[in-house]
Amino acid sequence: MKRGFTLIELLVVVLIIGILSAIALPQYTKAVEKSRAAEAKIVLRAIANAHQVYYLANGTFTENLDDLDIDVPGTDIDSYLSKESKYFRYGPTGRGSALNSFAIASRLPYAESYEIAIFPNKDGFWCFPVTDDFCKSESDGTTETMPSGSIYSHMR
Repeated sequence: MKRGFTLIELLVVVLIIGILSAIALPQYTKAVEKSRAAEAKIVLRAIANAHQVYYLANGTFTENLDDLDIDVPGTDIDSYLSKESKYFRYGPTGRGSALNSFAIASRLPYAESYEIAIFPNKDGFWCFPVTDDFCKSESDGTTETMPSGSIYSHMR
């Protein structure tokens, strides 16, 4: 008498593994994206704090990361006065006026992009666009129009 598994038993095991992986993979990707955003928030907070120190010392804000007394991770992007890492492009301000935001991180690649910003006189972090799945999942339900004219959702 030969011992072994029948074809039906093997198919059931493969089916169960497939169902479990289909459930686990989206949760895994969400967790990875949250950790990347958490890293971006740390860098943004450091840029914002350095921006405030620069303002206290010079009486004006800067649009150049090199003027700040911090080391932002990434490669210099001269035309945008920002730095680009593997997952984010960091800048000291939002697009346009220097007073739009203290710091902004744009998710790369731009095809799946969202932006996280930290604004003067606003608490916490803000995410744009509010229609992005990540911004929806991280939002505390508050949506506002910021000085840049864009609609941002407040993040936890």
